[in-house]
Amino acid sequence: MSSPARVAPLGTDPYAFQPGYYDLFRASRGEGALPDPRFFADRAPRGGDALEIGAGTGRITLAVAERAATVLCLERSATMRAVLLAKLAERPHLRSRVTVLDRAAPHFDLARRFDFVYLAGVLEHVPHPERPALFEAIAEHLAADGEVAMDMVLSEPVPDWPEHVTDEATLGDCRYEMSCEARPDGDDQAHLRFVYRTYYQGDLVATEVVERAHYLHRPDAVVADLTAVGLTPTAGTALHPVANGEDPGTLVARLTT
Repeated sequence: MSSPARVAPLGTDPYAFQPGYYDLFRASRGEGALPDPRFFADRAPRGGDALEIGAGTGRITLAVAERAATVLCLERSATMRAVLLAKLAERPHLRSRVTVLDRAAPHFDLARRFDFVYLAGVLEHVPHPERPALFEAIAEHLAADGEVAMDMVLSEPVPDWPEHVTDEATLGDCRYEMSCEARPDGDDQAHLRFVYRTYYQGDLVATEVVERAHYLHRPDAVVADLTAVGLTPTAGTALHPVANGEDPGTLVARLTT
């Protein structure tokens, strides 16, 4: 028993098949799953106003919202937003504090400033030419004593590997499997192909394919673009050797005084 593969069509929601799998596979990894909600939540000021760029399914949103007074989330994917809204529906104490908008970086104007701006697992989706505009928008939305935090500022090589299984999870009689293929596609860029397979009682019953670009943002280039818009890096593993178990690409910055 099997079914034809479904491929996410270009020009629509590129994450149409992914939101449910996204949380399922990260749950199977436990506290080691990246992005690490604790890194972002621990930096959120208690009682402050936060802006999240690329909220996804809300793994980081929920952790930050437990500390911040408000969280404004920008998310372009309708399916990702749907999962986040469903999570908020189950958490009445957060409903008045979390706002979710259909907006996309790098160009946005919210006509206000925030104490904390963060991007978790987002930078890899930003084409290199759009990074300066993104950082300029962040600087324009950051309060004078605010802080911006991000990850995926990496020095690692461009990924290049054949398709292989990277995650598995079981729910009831279904086993879910994700495999990934990566190939270089220009300077500091790769093309990723994800295949999600569902097995029911051992039989393959569904195959879903998502393909997208993966951009690597190098520390020196990121620091230069931050500095150009008046942001000074102050902390993060992107600035120093990584200790065992740390996320290797975190970076924190503040407005230059």
